[in-house]
Amino acid sequence: MTVGLLPALAAVLLAATAVHPRDARGTPHEAYERGAAAFDHAEYGRAIEILRPLLEPEVLLDTEGEVVAAHRMLGIAYLFQKQPDKARSEFHKLLELRPDYRFDPLIDAQPIVDAFNEVLKEEENEIARIEKLQHQHDDDLKTHLRLHPAVAPVTTTIRYERLPYAVNFIPFGAGQFQNGQRRKGWLFLGVETALAAVSVGAFAANFGLYGIDPHRKCLMSQTPSAGGLPAACPANEIDHSQEDTSRTLLHVQLVSGGLFFVTAVWGVIDAVRHYQRDRLLPDPAPPAPAGLSVGPTSDGLGAALRF
Repeated sequence: MTVGLLPALAAVLLAATAVHPRDARGTPHEAYERGAAAFDHAEYGRAIEILRPLLEPEVLLDTEGEVVAAHRMLGIAYLFQKQPDKARSEFHKLLELRPDYRFDPLIDAQPIVDAFNEVLKEEENEIARIEKLQHQHDDDLKTHLRLHPAVAPVTTTIRYERLPYAVNFIPFGAGQFQNGQRRKGWLFLGVETALAAVSVGAFAANFGLYGIDPHRKCLMSQTPSAGGLPAACPANEIDHSQEDTSRTLLHVQLVSGGLFFVTAVWGVIDAVRHYQRDRLLPDPAPPAPAGLSVGPTSDGLGAALRF
């Protein structure tokens, strides 16, 4: 029964990591979230299928941050799908939007960094031209604001959250929760907690019942020998029940402990594989207008005063 536990555990974890097809309908932002989830699960073909219509033939996404992230994910997905020309095209578009964008060789896979750097080398002159145009645009805008002070500039704020890399090495699903994969996080938390509890419980029961040396009993009465000591018990009359039970508890402790470490290492590898250093934060919701509102609540009719 112990031998079959690891394959069963692997089947459960693999089933949890699988992404089932979902309805493609919804808002562009919802489609973007589904594409990002597919990309996080390394389902690059599905990520391309969802994200590409959001950028071609027209851009349907609402924020520049989502557009940049979509081009980044498409470039990586095409690269892993063995379509280097399309990957280079997406990296070109990424540099057009963010000329200062760079991949981090300490975090991103080396093939991604190498492919992007090749495009970056080709685009050096174009990036310099774009940066010059941007500086010119900034100078023109400053001049315009100086001449027309009543016109307020329109600014767009894109917020990112920097995720700590060390969290990936914490067991019990910490890396999965940080990556936004809550279902896998709860699964790793539950499985590792159960295995750790079984291992620790078997150790505690074994030590509490039998200590470090289980006692052997003789099943027959022992008559004193000539020296006044009990006679030796025949081998076939020795009771090994406590020793056998202690050995079984030790076996359970070692197997469950080993499965715990296998699952914990699996969780660390999965967390590192799906780790992204920066997470795009959603725009904050606008504050509710001041005033008195009356409406239904979970407990009946209620009223709220905002100011």
